[in-house]
Amino acid sequence: MDINSLSKQPGIEGRDINTIRHEVVSREFKEGQGKRVLILITPYPFLIIGSIVEVVSDYVAIKAEVTNVTELDDEQFRVHIDDIEVFYIEKEGRPIPDIRTNQDD
Repeated sequence: MDINSLSKQPGIEGRDINTIRHEVVSREFKEGQGKRVLILITPYPFLIIGSIVEVVSDYVAIKAEVTNVTELDDEQFRVHIDDIEVFYIEKEGRPIPDIRTNQDD
């Protein structure tokens, strides 16, 4: 969907793409509260897989199961929407795999 067709949706007309992105991404996380999520954030790049605890304005609180830095596993993170490069919120029948599973067992 391009910006022109998106701007024709009710309540979006005349706003810039960054405002639209904040609203859409925040809404996705609010609707996904309690579900598992996989995110990649810019400052590293950094991976977090965990559960969405809450969304406050344009911040998402995530209780991590696993990260790419083992010492930070099981911590809670507060991530700003602008720092999220990629995300996937788990859907029924399309789970996020457990990347900690040792395939040699």
